[in-house]
Amino acid sequence: MISGTTRLLGVIGDPVSHSRSPRMQNAALKQMGLDWTYVPLHVTADQLEHALRGLPALGFVGANVTVPHKESVAQLVDELRPVAKASGSVNTITVAADGRLIGDSTDGPAIAAAISSEVGERYSGTVTVLGAGGSARAAAAALAQDGCAVQIYARRPEASAALADDLAGTGDVVAVADLPDPVGGVIVNCTPVGALVDPDGMPLPASRLLDVRVVVDLAYRADATPTPLITAAAEAGCAVVDGLEILARQGAHALEIWTGETAPLETMLAAARGT
Repeated sequence: MISGTTRLLGVIGDPVSHSRSPRMQNAALKQMGLDWTYVPLHVTADQLEHALRGLPALGFVGANVTVPHKESVAQLVDELRPVAKASGSVNTITVAADGRLIGDSTDGPAIAAAISSEVGERYSGTVTVLGAGGSARAAAAALAQDGCAVQIYARRPEASAALADDLAGTGDVVAVADLPDPVGGVIVNCTPVGALVDPDGMPLPASRLLDVRVVVDLAYRADATPTPLITAAAEAGCAVVDGLEILARQGAHALEIWTGETAPLETMLAAARGT
């Protein structure tokens, strides 16, 4: 039950009704015994700055940020943590005691940790990142900093080229105008294809998955059913990490930033999956 002493967290996005973050974070907060609650916050681009500046006044401890606001928020917060500064993308905001907004990014570290979990060691091989938005920026920056050779492929070549240029200082990052053949290594899909966009679509042909070691798909569906990419990758024999696992991993990291306590990852993943 929410009371006058309940502390507030939320997720800012447009749309946000599909997000499984509230059920996931509230399950974790309950297990942790905290009088906190996490709510969805539908915010359009034209109201984004007003919404951010209202967080301290409303008593929020922090908020997550989802599409399409991650890069815009990086320009609006008062301070950026190193990972967010390197990527130019924010998915986690902390409200400081003096009301300043501190931006962080847990997307990239969550992806890197998931890949390492699948391969059984820290991965430093080739990664093909699909997309050039805020999630792709965070993923590419974190993976490059971890020593991976990152290739960025986007529907618009000029977008992938611009992102690669922006991230040149983070490590080995290049843009590719065409998908490599064979692709090999690891694929990280940072596009909404297969979920919010073209639910039956694939961000790359299934034939390109045959020699891929791990497929990570950040897209996830509101009903928690597998995306076409996850289904095809599993059929091709790839190790798969779906968007709900990434959601849980990045959310656990965010919760630890806000609370200073260890987050119950398995509880969060079960809640995200609806099990």
